[in-house]
Parts: sequence; structure tokens; C-alpha cells
Amino acid sequence: MTDSMPVRDENLLRRLRQMCVLVIHPDDAERRMFLAHLKRIGCQVESVWPAPNSLPDHVDVVLFLLTSLNDKNTFSWMASNDTIARIAIISFETPEILSELERLNVHGVLSKPIRIFGILAALTTAIGLARHENRLKRRVRSLDDTLRARRKIEKAVGILSQTKGISEEEAYRRLREKSQNSKTAIADIAEAIIASSDI
Repeated sequence: MTDSMPVRDENLLRRLRQMCVLVIHPDDAERRMFLAHLKRIGCQVESVWPAPNSLPDHVDVVLFLLTSLNDKNTFSWMASNDTIARIAIISFETPEILSELERLNVHGVLSKPIRIFGILAALTTAIGLARHENRLKRRVRSLDDTLRARRKIEKAVGILSQTKGISEEEAYRRLREKSQNSKTAIADIAEAIIASSDI
């Protein structure tokens, strides 16, 4: 059991070293300590202040200072971005701050004053949550696509059944055969049937 632990640790560290971390925090001693620690871990680190208007393409993780002074639009690009792990740095737990954490779909929180202990745990947890969330979103999109295709097929089967005077089973069999013979997705053929019936 203990023999497999170093392999997992190496994989974790290798993944972290491939991450590009953007730190949005004023330039002070706390930020310098924070950046030095992230670099020791092996992360590729960039820092900015104030917050940019949009996310740079290559960023995987954003650690950002969230205060009650932030304009609501300061991090608006973050709320709609599915690809990044988000860790907020906060000083207070006011209702406004808590509401912003929820709105921005934050994956982790660090409290000020920032301490080295806990940064690595917050980083790995946030990355894991963001990846899990992305997998779920991809699965939901895939299920939505499947459901839309199914509805098209059912509608096309109904049209064929009615226009050709055949059973729905026979209509579906013909639709499936056409798909196989033409090497075209059955949903695309169904869409063409629906389109031609609307003319």
C-alpha cells in the first residue's frame, strides 16, 4: 500500500507543475511570500493587480483577492468561465463576500493573513473540484445532445409513419437502414425528414 503512494504524489506534483496560476493580489509582502511558495511547488505563476478585464488563454487556476470594495463587474468574466479553478482570498465573511463567492462559483477559499500551510491543499482541492465540475458539465451537454437527437428521431418516425402509412416500428427500421447505408447519423437523416415535411 505504501509503495503506491510516491507514484500518486509524483503524479500530483507533475500535474501542479503543468498548471499556470494567475494571482490577482496587490503587490505586497503577502503576495511575494505567496508567489515564492507557488514557485517552490513548481507551478508556473503570473501575478497582476488590479484584476484584468478578461482571462488570459493559458491560465488554469486563478487565485484572487475578493473584497467588499470590488466592483461587481471586476470578476464577471470568471463567473462564466468553465475551464478554470477559482480560489478566493478573503479577509472577512460578510454577506456581500459570501454572496460573491457563490456567484463566482469559487472552488476554494484562503483567508488573510495568508499562511503557507493550506495553500497546497486549497490548490489541489480546487483543481479537483473544477475538473469534476467540467466532467459533469460535459456529460450534461452530451445527454442534452442525445435527448435532442432522440426527439428529432421520434418526430421523423411519426412523419414517416403517417406519410407512408406504415407502423412506427417499420418507420424506425427504415430510418435506421438509411442511416447505415448512407453512413450518416440517424439524427441528421431525421432532421432532413423534418425539414422536408415543413416545406
